[in-house]
Amino acid sequence: MLDALAESLADQEYYAPLATMADPGPRFAPSRPEPRWLRVEQDIWTVWSEPDSRRPEQGWKIHVSARLDRAQQVLDRVAEVCFAQRVPFKHIAARTFFLILHHKHAHRAQAGKFCAIYPPDTETARRLLGLLSEALRDEDGPYILSDRRFGDSRTVHYRYGAFGARSRLLPDGTRQGLVRDGAGRDVADERRPYFVLPDGITDPFVAEQLAAHSGAILIRDYEVLAALQPSNAGGTYQARDTRTGRRVFIKEARAHNGLTWDGKSAQQRLRHEYEVLTALHAAAPGVCPEPLDHFTEWEHDFLVTEFVEGDPLRTWLSRISPLMRSGRSAADYPAFFGLCRGVLDGLDRTLDQLHALGYRFGDISLGNVLITPSGDARLVDFEAATALDGPPVAMGTRGFSPPTALLRDSDDPFLTDRYGMAALALACFAPFHDVAEQAPAALTLLRHELGTAAAPPPEDLWTRATAFHRGAARADGTASSAPPSPAEVDADPLGCLGRLADQVAEGLLATADTGRKDRVFPPPPEAFGANTVCVAYGTAGVVHALHRAGVPIPDEIEKRLRHDALTRRDELPPGLDTGTAGIARVLAALGRLDEAVDLAGHADGHPLTASCTTLAGGRAGVGLTWLALHRHTRDSRHLERAAAAGDAILATADLVPTLGADDARGLFHGRSGLALFLHHLGGETGDDRYRAAGLRLLHQELDRAIAMDDGTLSFADNAVIRRAMPYLAIGAAGVGTALTRYAATGQDERIAAALPLVTAGASVATWTREAGLYGGLAGLAWSLADHAEADGGDTARAAAVRSATGLLKYAVPHTRGVRFLGSQAHRFSADLSSGAAGVLLALHRVLHGPGDEVFTLDPATGTPAHRG
Repeated sequence: MLDALAESLADQEYYAPLATMADPGPRFAPSRPEPRWLRVEQDIWTVWSEPDSRRPEQGWKIHVSARLDRAQQVLDRVAEVCFAQRVPFKHIAARTFFLILHHKHAHRAQAGKFCAIYPPDTETARRLLGLLSEALRDEDGPYILSDRRFGDSRTVHYRYGAFGARSRLLPDGTRQGLVRDGAGRDVADERRPYFVLPDGITDPFVAEQLAAHSGAILIRDYEVLAALQPSNAGGTYQARDTRTGRRVFIKEARAHNGLTWDGKSAQQRLRHEYEVLTALHAAAPGVCPEPLDHFTEWEHDFLVTEFVEGDPLRTWLSRISPLMRSGRSAADYPAFFGLCRGVLDGLDRTLDQLHALGYRFGDISLGNVLITPSGDARLVDFEAATALDGPPVAMGTRGFSPPTALLRDSDDPFLTDRYGMAALALACFAPFHDVAEQAPAALTLLRHELGTAAAPPPEDLWTRATAFHRGAARADGTASSAPPSPAEVDADPLGCLGRLADQVAEGLLATADTGRKDRVFPPPPEAFGANTVCVAYGTAGVVHALHRAGVPIPDEIEKRLRHDALTRRDELPPGLDTGTAGIARVLAALGRLDEAVDLAGHADGHPLTASCTTLAGGRAGVGLTWLALHRHTRDSRHLERAAAAGDAILATADLVPTLGADDARGLFHGRSGLALFLHHLGGETGDDRYRAAGLRLLHQELDRAIAMDDGTLSFADNAVIRRAMPYLAIGAAGVGTALTRYAATGQDERIAAALPLVTAGASVATWTREAGLYGGLAGLAWSLADHAEADGGDTARAAAVRSATGLLKYAVPHTRGVRFLGSQAHRFSADLSSGAAGVLLALHRVLHGPGDEVFTLDPATGTPAHRG
C-alpha cells in the first residue's frame, strides 16, 4: 500500500520514484560537513564517505533514529562522530522522505531509521556504539523494530546485514539482498519487524542472547487474545482484562513514529483520541466506544476501550451484497438496499449527536464502521475526530476524504463527514471512488449497469452516493473521448467498444516518451522494483497490446524496446511476465525472430528457470515461449526445447517449492499455469503424457477451491492468504482459462462440472476496484471472451460483451484519447498488468477473438467472440 502511496507523490498524474520528487521539503545536511568527504545523493538518502574509501560487504550496521523536530540536531551529532572516526554514513535527505519512512502505513521493518553507519569491523562498531550513545544520550527516537537497541540508548540501534549491493534476482524481477551466514553461505538479508541474525552469527554487544518470549502476552493488566492489525503506528489487539474478565480493545501507539503529513506522531494522536472519547462518552454514552484506560508501558502508549462486537462495513458488504453474487432473486436487491439505508440512517444519528457536541468524526470509511450482530452501525477509531471550531486533521482514507481543492475552497465544518457518508453510500453499490473523482460523468454508466444487471439503484441512495460527483466530464476531455450515453451502449455495444479501443490506443501512444531513459510508457509502482521493459509493467506489454489491436508500432518505440531488451538482458529475469521470455514473445510477433530466439535462449539457460516452474516467472512460461517460436518458424529445435521444459516439470517430484509463495494457486503462480502450458505442449507434440499431467495438476488446483455461498467456486492467493479472488493473474478467472481448454476435450467429468461454477462468478461483475487485466475487470472480460469462444453459446458471448462494456466507465478522457488508473488506482499507468494496455488487450479479445497472447497460445480464428 505504501509503495503506491510513496510513488504517487513525485508526479500528479503518473507513478514515479519518490526520489524524483521536485520539492521534498527542507533538506537535511550536516551543519559542519567535512570538506574532503564526498556527498552523493542515493535514492532518498544522502551518503557521506571519504574519497577512495571502501566498505566491507557486510557487518554490524548502526542505525540512529530521531524525532522529526530534533532530526537536524541528531544528524549534526552523528556526523561529528562519523567524520572524526572516518566511518561512512548516510541519512534521509529531506523532510518528506522522513515522513514517508515514518508514516503510519510505512513498512514496519524499515521505519524509524534516520541515519545508517557502516563500521568496517566489530571493534569499530563497538566504539561507535559507545560514542554515539554518549553523544545522543539526551535524545529520543522511535524504536527500530528490525534492530536491537544498544545499552540504554533511546536512539542508537544495530543489526547484522549487508553493506553493499550484493543480491540475487528473483523470478518476479525484484532483487533480494544477500549476506553470508556463519558458515559462509549466501542467505537472504532479512529485514523483518523484529531482530534476527543469520545462522552462526552471534551478538557481541550483549552479555547473553535474549530469550524468546513464550506464554501469554500481558500488557499491564490485559491479556492479549488476538492481534488484529499491526501497523507502523503500533497495532490493535483484542484482549481480556485479567481483573474482571471483560473483553476489551487495545490500541497501541509507538513513540515518535506512525507520522501523518502534519508531523503528528501516533502517540500524539492516541492521546488526542483518548481525550475525545472521554469527553464524548461523558456527554453521550454510546456515541463512541467507552474509554476504559490510557497508560504508557515501556515507551508505548495504550488506549483501552470497550470491545465492539461486529464486522467492518467492508466485510459486511462483501458478505451480504447481491450485486456481486450469482443466482440472486429480484427480492434480494430491495432487501439489501433497505439494510444499507438502515446503516446510513444509524450513522446519521450518531453524527448528529457528535456534531451537536461540537465534534466532527473526520475519517468515515469502510474500516471505521462496524456492523454489530444486531445490525446496528457503530463508529470506531476516533483518531481523526476534532472540534468543529478547528480545522480537520491532515489524515483520512483515500476516496472517502474530500479532495484537497474541495477542502481548501469550503468553509463547511461538516464537509469531511458529509463527504465520507456519500462515499459510504457509493460503496454500497461499487468501489468506484477513485474513478468518480477523476471522471464523474462515468457514474451515469455505473447506474445504468446496476439497473440492467441487478436492480435500479433507489433514488434516495443514489442521490446521496453521488452528492459530490455531479459535475460533467473533466475539462481536459474532448468530444471524441467523452463516455457514451447508456442509450448508445444499449443500441450499439460493440461499436462503443470499438471506439473505446481506438481511444485507448490513442491515449497510449500519446503517453509514449522515447526520450526518457527510465521508461517509455508510464508504468505502475511495481515496475520500480522490477523493470520497465517487461511484459507486465513495461514497454513490451504495451507494444504487445498495441500490436494485437492492429495499431502500427512507431519505429522509435520498437527500436527502443529492442535496444533495452538486448542491452539489459543479463539483468532481467527469465520469465514470461517480467523477463526475457515474455519480451521474446513480443519481438517474435513483430517479426524480430533472431532477437526473439536469442532472448528465449537466455531465459532457457537462466538459473531461475531451473528452480521455478510457474507460468509467470519460470519453466512453464519459458516453455510456452518456445512453443510460440516453433509456430512462427516451424523449427523443430524450438519444439524440442519446449518438450524439455515439459519433461522437467513432469520429473519434478515436489512442485510446491517451485511454485509461487506458500503453495500458490492460480494461473500465473500456481498449478493452473503449468497445466495450461502442458495442454499446449501436448497439442503440439501429440504426446498424451503432458495433458494427462496437466489434468492431474488441475485436479489438485480444484482440491484447493473455495466454495462460495452463491454456489460458485473461487480460489485464494495461496495457503496463507485465504481471500477468495475472482481475477486473471490470481483467482478464478485464471483457473478458468486452464479449465476451459481441458473441458473442451470432453474427457473429464470433474473439469466439466467445475468450469461453469468457476466462470459464473466472473460473469456477474461489471465493476471491480481496478480496471486492469491482472487484477481487475479487464481480466474478467478477457476470460469470459475466452470461455465464450469454447462455449459457442449466445449467453456466454453476451456475458463477455456485457463485462467489456463495463470498462467504458473506467476511461478517463484526456487531451488525446483516454487513460486508466493503474495499480491501486492512485495514478494513471499504461502497463499491461493494471493499466491501459491491459484494457486494450481485453477489448481486442472480446471484439476479435483469440490470437497469440503472451500468457496463452491459441491460433487466431478471425472470428470475434460475439459472432455465431
